[in-house]
Amino acid sequence: MKILVKVGSALISEGPRVRFPWLAQKVWEMAALAGEGHRFLIVSSGAVAAGMELQGRTVRPKEITELQLLSGIGQVRLMTYYKDLFREWNIAVAQVLLTHHNFASDRERSTVTQIIHAYLRDGVIPVVNENDMVDKEEFDYQKSFSDNDILAALVGASVGVDLAVLLTDVDGLYVTDPKRGEDVRLISEVPRVTAEIEAMASAEGSALGLGGMRSKVAAARRLTEAGIPTLIASGKYALADIIDRRSPATSFLAQRPGSAP
Repeated sequence: MKILVKVGSALISEGPRVRFPWLAQKVWEMAALAGEGHRFLIVSSGAVAAGMELQGRTVRPKEITELQLLSGIGQVRLMTYYKDLFREWNIAVAQVLLTHHNFASDRERSTVTQIIHAYLRDGVIPVVNENDMVDKEEFDYQKSFSDNDILAALVGASVGVDLAVLLTDVDGLYVTDPKRGEDVRLISEVPRVTAEIEAMASAEGSALGLGGMRSKVAAARRLTEAGIPTLIASGKYALADIIDRRSPATSFLAQRPGSAP
């Protein structure tokens, strides 16, 4: 099975540093599943946090150029983490940096898709992130990939993955924001993303990320409309348990082509 795993800032970073033990555990889980025949495509945030870690900074800057500089520095460190961790399992990784411009035409989208397919065919794990160095809209909140949620949807739909797993810091989509302690009922299955479902999603994100549940639900909508089942789940659970539905999650069902909106 071809599986996309999206890792957001709220998971991969803790304050101004990367959560290395957590990342190492997730790499181990993916490596074990890869040994069973699964192929993985990772969409990972964390470059700015890794840059802050390297620079010894504790507060995320607001100036766009500073964020771009931190992202460029941090992207090297982030990929080094992935490279070294997967190398312990004799698995190679490839960096794929994209912007929304790469999906603006069929030709560019096709090129991206062919490259990722080639990596997957050769047993290489592509690690995708937004190219913040050249795409300042990500920091302007214009045409934003929303902490890579929408990027994950675009890549997953283009590549045609069999399953998308959007990891976050809660168990899935709740009736209301569980962090506010009101209605903490988890929605276990969403047959179709409707306006009512979208209204349940919070737009709030972490201090280091841009995305919230709203962007994840928007990504799930894009993916399921492309026929890809999607899970929003907590990164505290093992990937094998998430994929096999043995842990809490919100499952968004894939839509059949031509099904009614």
